[in-house]
Amino acid sequence: MRITPKKFEVLVILATILALCACAGTQSTAATAETAQQPPPSATVQSVQQAKPLEARFSDILVNEVSTTEIIKRDYPAALADLESSLVAHLRSKKSYARVAHNPGNTPLENTLLVNLNVPEMRIPSSGARTWGGPFAGSSYMTVEVELVDGLSGKTLRREALSSSNSSMAASWNFGASDRSLPSDMGVIAAEYIYTVAPALK
Repeated sequence: MRITPKKFEVLVILATILALCACAGTQSTAATAETAQQPPPSATVQSVQQAKPLEARFSDILVNEVSTTEIIKRDYPAALADLESSLVAHLRSKKSYARVAHNPGNTPLENTLLVNLNVPEMRIPSSGARTWGGPFAGSSYMTVEVELVDGLSGKTLRREALSSSNSSMAASWNFGASDRSLPSDMGVIAAEYIYTVAPALK
């Protein structure tokens, strides 16, 4: 079958239109996937200092073991430990409470605040992925759900979800330092939130 110049021109136009549609569809799918993976806005020390304080005051703060998913517990045990130890250390540095400690499991006394931490999602690229992939390894992010419970009554006084993420480009320039520091940075932010909303008993 002979293709005339006019038919050939029509075929070229149709092929071009199909290619453009396919490209647009691919871009739309990629944009949707990228949007779905975008981390939530980051909390900062300054932002959590705007939280409204509770009316009750506390002398002791006891931090329970961090809860999370089995996958996060398996993949990031050191990061979870850094989160908890950083939170305790930052609250102790305030020198405002009589005691800040990991919960030993004893019956809490009056004026005791129990802190429950849950990490529903987090992602930290490995050092190898950051070294070889650079910014293409993606951003690190972490969400910590903070629940403050009155130790004596068992009543939940406040719940807050705090999230933080870094820049994949900046993490590449500092060789993954901001990836590794994210859990301890998040501990400081969560501790500052607790210090803001749970005034010390004077």
